[in-house]
Amino acid sequence: MSNQQQYQTLKSLLSHNEFKENIHWKIKHLSANQTVIVEGESHQQIFVVLEGCLMVSGDIEISDRKRISPGLYKLKEGEEFGHFCFFDDHPHCATVKTLSACKLAIVDVTKLKFFFEKHPEIGYLIVQSWMTALLPRLREGNKRIVNLLGWGLKAHNIDKELA
Repeated sequence: MSNQQQYQTLKSLLSHNEFKENIHWKIKHLSANQTVIVEGESHQQIFVVLEGCLMVSGDIEISDRKRISPGLYKLKEGEEFGHFCFFDDHPHCATVKTLSACKLAIVDVTKLKFFFEKHPEIGYLIVQSWMTALLPRLREGNKRIVNLLGWGLKAHNIDKELA
């Protein structure tokens, strides 16, 4: 394995001698039931779960007076989240809360981009690992949407009109 190939995830990059704690990234300890990311807000940070478990959830308006936040995905040790801010400045599309006490590495995206410019071979491997992690989530999300659409069509008897 070449020296660059040992850095295929952000977690592994935290040990790189040029990717320094308190400059490029910092550690944050959180207790259970704390909000890390709020749907609709924006920031320029990617998170690495070093310890603990978190839940990604959406916000659904059921009526004028009722909202629910279903869990969409459970994040465990070693996983990363918040990647989209690396590619655009759009607001977050989900909320992330801790389910247990957590230790997170918080990576500054602007500094990460500068590091990748200096080390493009490492940047390529890490972005490739993001795609490997995100594509199954996207596929699962697409399946859920199609299943929900099918359920809605059946619940309103529209499926019979389409037959």
